[in-house]
Amino acid sequence: MRATETEGVELGAYRLKVVANSWFELWEDSRGEGSSPARWSEFVDAFIDHFLPAETRAARTAKFENLRQGNRSVWEYHMEFARLSKYAIHMLPTMEARVSRFVHGLNSLTLNETSTAALNSDMNYGKMVAFAQATENRKLKNRIEREGNSKGPGNSSGVVLGLVRAIGDLISGICQEGGSSSSRGPRSLGAGRCTRESAIWSYLYAMDVG
Repeated sequence: MRATETEGVELGAYRLKVVANSWFELWEDSRGEGSSPARWSEFVDAFIDHFLPAETRAARTAKFENLRQGNRSVWEYHMEFARLSKYAIHMLPTMEARVSRFVHGLNSLTLNETSTAALNSDMNYGKMVAFAQATENRKLKNRIEREGNSKGPGNSSGVVLGLVRAIGDLISGICQEGGSSSSRGPRSLGAGRCTRESAIWSYLYAMDVG
């Protein structure tokens, strides 16, 4: 069920207890007879002004002004945005201002797409949150898939190159140690000269008999 702003005030007043209820009655009386029914935004402003110290309101307003998504998910950022925005109503006079401020705090993952979407005339806050979430999910999924592909069969060339380099280092070591292949490999290769071929045979021979 969706309540109008006036109905919202009535429902809120019904749930108030003791001190808060007494305040509400005084606040209603202060509005004078014949005044139009209180709107929800008016009720919230008056309630916060009365029960929340000015220092606390100022601190939360400053926190909202500096709010950025950072490492949060879009949903976590939205929840914090909604919590703090009620202390900075003066900064969000219109739906367009609310959407713009929300987009301004998003991180680089979704900023380009949401900035473009914010230009749509029918965009509202709820639509923007949903759009930013969908964009974030899509981009994170693509990133995970790319990282998975980079670790798959397509990356085998790097492994092969590493093995070639390792064998090359072993060959150099064989030649430097003995200067000859006769003591490390088949006698048919001859003695006194260490070539790449003889070193390879020496390495394979050592692996076979070792």
